[in-house]
Amino acid sequence: MVWKRPTVNTQFHIDWDWWTASEQNYRLYLHDQLCEECRQRFPSPFDVDEVDWVDPNTAEVTRTDALMMCLRTQCAQDTNYINAALPIAAAVFRVFLLNDNQPLSPTELHELLPWRPAKAILRVLGSRQTHYGIRPVA
Repeated sequence: MVWKRPTVNTQFHIDWDWWTASEQNYRLYLHDQLCEECRQRFPSPFDVDEVDWVDPNTAEVTRTDALMMCLRTQCAQDTNYINAALPIAAAVFRVFLLNDNQPLSPTELHELLPWRPAKAILRVLGSRQTHYGIRPVA
């Protein structure tokens, strides 16, 4: 595959294979993204079972991680959950966690994070260092 420099229109997502290849545990990072109430509910990121998740739009039932469900149902309700004080990579990671990892470009991410210009988002996501497994869509 030929590498192409990403642009503000390049689609990014969380590359779950990157987590495996880099031998990092995404559950630790996911746990760090929880609101205080969810962190108290789940003090350890490793002692958590899967639960049924009902998609509110399609009513499709799937098995999902309880941490992810708490994040989507509890943390996402906090209007300050994604805010300007967060580092760009953490804010983008939270966006992807909440949108079921649907690919977005820096331009689209800017619409969700209006306090961060698309070019600043691209500088972080398009750098040589991979943050939170966020990479361009292949």
